[in-house]
Amino acid sequence: MNAVARGFSILPREVRSPELPDGTLNRLSDNPNDVPRGYALTVREFEVLRLLAEGASNKVIARRLGISFHTAKFHVASIAAKLDATGRTDAVAQAVRLGLILL
Repeated sequence: MNAVARGFSILPREVRSPELPDGTLNRLSDNPNDVPRGYALTVREFEVLRLLAEGASNKVIARRLGISFHTAKFHVASIAAKLDATGRTDAVAQAVRLGLILL
């Protein structure tokens, strides 16, 4: 209930992204044409991406996840690079388009 109240979606197990052996999460969509082959974000990057979707700044992300500001900034840059995004807003838009997150 708390997760839903914070804006997260509860999805059936068969719809959620399966965890891969190397600690990454696969994309939500099963259509291989949706994203580049082998594409994956780490579990931490998905956490950061969800906070980005809420509009959190790097400082807020760092505080919520218990990491340094610089680490949060690194994760945001990594997400943007993996999604071929021009910035944090574009990264969220790309993630929604690719089915990685639901708003």
